[in-house]
Amino acid sequence: MTLYNFDKKIISFFFLLSSLFLYTSQAFAQAGGVASGEILSTNPKIRDAIITATVPDIVPPSAPILISPGNGALLNDATPTFIWQESTDNVGISYYQLYLDGAILYNTLVYDSGSGQYSLTPTATISDGSHTWSVFVFDAAGNNNTSATWSFNIDTLAPSFIITSIGPITATISAQDIGSIPVDPIELEDNSPLFIGTGEKNSTVKVTVAIPGETDQIINFTVDGSSNWNFQLDILPRDEVITLNFVITDLVGNISILTNLKILIIQDYIIYPPTPTPGTSPIPTPPTSPPTPIIKIPILPLKEIIDRIYKEIKKILPESIIIIISQTPELIQATILKIIESMGPTGTLVATSVIPIFSFLALLLQLGQQFSWQLILKILQALGLLPPKEPQGIVYDSDTNAPIAFALLTITSAETNLNQQIIATLITDVDGIYQGTQLPKGKYIISVSHQDYKFPTNKQRPTYLTVKEFYRGEIFEVVSSDSQQLFLIPVDKLTETHESRSFKKTLRRIVQKVKFINLFWPLLTISVIITIFYPTVINLVVLMFYAFILLKKALKSLKKPSISGYVVNTNKSPIENAIVRINDPEKGRLMALLTTNSKGYFSAYLQPSRYQIQVSKNGFIWMRKGSSLSLEEIDVTQAKVSLRIEMKDVNEIYKEMLK
Repeated sequence: MTLYNFDKKIISFFFLLSSLFLYTSQAFAQAGGVASGEILSTNPKIRDAIITATVPDIVPPSAPILISPGNGALLNDATPTFIWQESTDNVGISYYQLYLDGAILYNTLVYDSGSGQYSLTPTATISDGSHTWSVFVFDAAGNNNTSATWSFNIDTLAPSFIITSIGPITATISAQDIGSIPVDPIELEDNSPLFIGTGEKNSTVKVTVAIPGETDQIINFTVDGSSNWNFQLDILPRDEVITLNFVITDLVGNISILTNLKILIIQDYIIYPPTPTPGTSPIPTPPTSPPTPIIKIPILPLKEIIDRIYKEIKKILPESIIIIISQTPELIQATILKIIESMGPTGTLVATSVIPIFSFLALLLQLGQQFSWQLILKILQALGLLPPKEPQGIVYDSDTNAPIAFALLTITSAETNLNQQIIATLITDVDGIYQGTQLPKGKYIISVSHQDYKFPTNKQRPTYLTVKEFYRGEIFEVVSSDSQQLFLIPVDKLTETHESRSFKKTLRRIVQKVKFINLFWPLLTISVIITIFYPTVINLVVLMFYAFILLKKALKSLKKPSISGYVVNTNKSPIENAIVRINDPEKGRLMALLTTNSKGYFSAYLQPSRYQIQVSKNGFIWMRKGSSLSLEEIDVTQAKVSLRIEMKDVNEIYKEMLK
């Protein structure tokens, strides 16, 4: 009885549970009792019983995972496809809801069983601008969950782009209005025009600049976050129609174009004779002769002149040098150009003085260990910046007889009580000539120093030359303070490796090759051009200086030398670097010291008088018929004299003597 009551309680408990569940399930229990034909005392049994009950669903599905469009995405598609990862549920998913900007978007869902992704594509377009989207999920019991909320932007419009000014000219040229592009070229006076405008934020712009006869220039820039932009063109050729094409791309890939914008940089001219102003000229009369042609001189700013020169130089420069120049930062290039422009008002003075100043500093750097005001004066004389004194001697290469420029000569006393005291310091000029110092009575010695040569020479003095004609550092004596000391000093070329060359030596080599006479015409041309654009007082004064030199050259070209000639060998071939000395026998002074050029020619402009001429060259002797003297008397009191001097190789003379 007790067991029965217990079984009844168990059955009642399960019926109570079944009332709490909404879905059907099965439970297993044990029950005792007496079946038909059985008695409790003889045959008790335990049997299994199955009880069915319904359990309620209170578990929500998992949140959908958004995939596309991504959070913060920029789209140019007005009907984007929304994609999300399916949710999971303990019982099953009933349906999904997609919310666009807070409102349900009703469209057909597409399910991809392979990836477990749902997608929905709206049939109606979504407006441009910022939007949000999210997905809700529901199960059969009405439980739901929601995804994160993502935002995206749609932009289907071509980016705006407006040019508001080109140089000083105000404009309203829009990529959205083809009619705003002028048909005729926009004319500008100033080069390197600055373009300014507005456009869609953060758009990129590619500008193609088409110049006739040249490679197209490409310029890239970005519209800033305030919708503003600007760029500046390089120096362009004048009187040429330049075409610009713009391609504007926004962040989502939409493109605008603005094509066939033409500009023209006008060339100004100085016209001679000037065109008469209307209303001021008298009534024209029929011409009796052809009209004078009008001369047109183009006016260019200095920076354009420099640019044109640079472009011409680029054509002849090695490619490696051009690459180095092109890689120079634009800031440095702009700074250099600004400095050059600022020098325009004094440009002729700078152009004229830069070579002498460079030469002076290079020599001063080389000779700085013996710095003195006397040395500075000697350097200025050697460079031709101060009037020269009478020539006294020459330093030359012992092998080639070529004159040695900018050699330093030190004259020291050889007297016992003044041993090694420096009496004078001299410097040879670009022609190897040093200008004399009047020495008092006494004994002296000369030493020569030069970066590329050694003194004294290792060569022995030929028997036909005197100490003064082949000086090797011997002591000499001055017996009269009025006497002039003439020395021809040979030096030996040093052998030197490239590694041992110093900066000072490099400067000296450059200076030795620079002569103002060789730079006269280029400097004159530069000065004329600069003065046209910057007619300042300084530039005009310097130009007058060049005009004076030009006048002297013109007068000299009309004037014939008083003494000239050719020095040749027995085969009639010219002898280069032969040393020609012309003396005034009455005054006992050296009047001219010259070297022959590659054609063996020499010339001297002297006053009418009687002179003596001597010619020397290592390895040659001037063999004069009927005279034992090594010089010749010349009378130029009545007429100019032209000579033909024939020198004989000493080896030929020795062969003849041995025959």
